[in-house]
Amino acid sequence: MLELAGIVAASFLAALSGAVVPGPIFALVVSESLRGRKFAGPLIILGHFIIEGVIILLIFLGLDPLLEHAGVKIAIKYVGGVVLILMGLQLIRGALNMRSMDISESILTSNSNVTDLSALGLIVSGFLASCSNPYFFLWWLELGLPAIAGFTSIAGLSGFLSFLAGHVAADFLWFSFLGFSFYRGRRILSWKIIRLLLLVSAAYIICFALYMLFAHI
Repeated sequence: MLELAGIVAASFLAALSGAVVPGPIFALVVSESLRGRKFAGPLIILGHFIIEGVIILLIFLGLDPLLEHAGVKIAIKYVGGVVLILMGLQLIRGALNMRSMDISESILTSNSNVTDLSALGLIVSGFLASCSNPYFFLWWLELGLPAIAGFTSIAGLSGFLSFLAGHVAADFLWFSFLGFSFYRGRRILSWKIIRLLLLVSAAYIICFALYMLFAHI
């Protein structure tokens, strides 16, 4: 039992160390929470979990070498870069169209209409943001896959499930905390500051995409 608890703790800390580093998911959670989506964090990370589930399924089917194929890497790099740029431009458009009344109304009524994304849209955006990030796939190939193999060899299926529990808990708790914090923070921030934060988040996503497109990955 202590062995499994150790696996959960190790997985939790490893996932948390990656989650706290700002990336597309981080910026997306911040921006959508500031726009009045109380559950942006949990919903966006749910989309992230879906693509992680696909990767884990590929690993168990022995198809993980597909992720290392040159064609797949190129597709992720260029298609992903374009998707992230479009996502950033959409955030900029929303921020520039934001008015003081939008923020005040959303705080008083918790009206989700201040954002363009539905609950399903947030899940899809989390899925796309993860799929569009080649570093996400690199993490799984270089850290996730060896961790699954190692923990499974130590404790079998229980080791894998313990790894999964720690990993999911870290991502879910961190991004839920991040989202709720920025959602509540709207009450003490002026609408101009909120708009600035949205623009910064959008700029970060676009800069990340441009770096990804021109860097040797």
